[in-house]
Amino acid sequence: MTTADWSMMTGAGMASLAGLALLFFAWKRPGRPWVIGAGWALLSGGLVMACLANGDRGAAQVIVIAMAGVTIFLTAPLLGGIAPPMGFRRRRPAGEAAPIRRPVRASLSGIWTFILTGPVAGAIALFGSAVLFRIIRPENGSPATAGVIAILAAVLLWAVLSVALLIEPPTGRRSAYAGLALIATATFAFI
Repeated sequence: MTTADWSMMTGAGMASLAGLALLFFAWKRPGRPWVIGAGWALLSGGLVMACLANGDRGAAQVIVIAMAGVTIFLTAPLLGGIAPPMGFRRRRPAGEAAPIRRPVRASLSGIWTFILTGPVAGAIALFGSAVLFRIIRPENGSPATAGVIAILAAVLLWAVLSVALLIEPPTGRRSAYAGLALIATATFAFI
């Protein structure tokens, strides 16, 4: 790789991380569609720049960078939200009542949402990556690189589809989108 290729790869990695940061910001503070569009544009631009710099290996490298970025963006708030040990918690004055705790109940809607964003989104991602593998598989030579890209794309697609299904509030519309996507990807995977 030349210096220009390394520069493009660095820019692609930074663009993908900036796109993830914008999407994370849009998730934390919803109501700004331009932030979502800019985030996806940066992710797509980073992927295109990586392909131009290093072909399919560049695409795989930027997908790994994006996956590491998603891990950091989702892990950091979890680490900040861990409750301190009992000895460091605030002690209540004698007259203050304890907060009312409601039992956690699994609703049918919550279970259905879990099924849609877990196994159904996973099946859509697997069928979609199978379609991608058929498209990018070389006619002659080893299909190993195309297989690795398809595997990485399956994980990325699963994450994106799960978030997209969670964004859609009505359960009926969410189910319809998941069903149509499952039928379409399964059809294209087996044709």
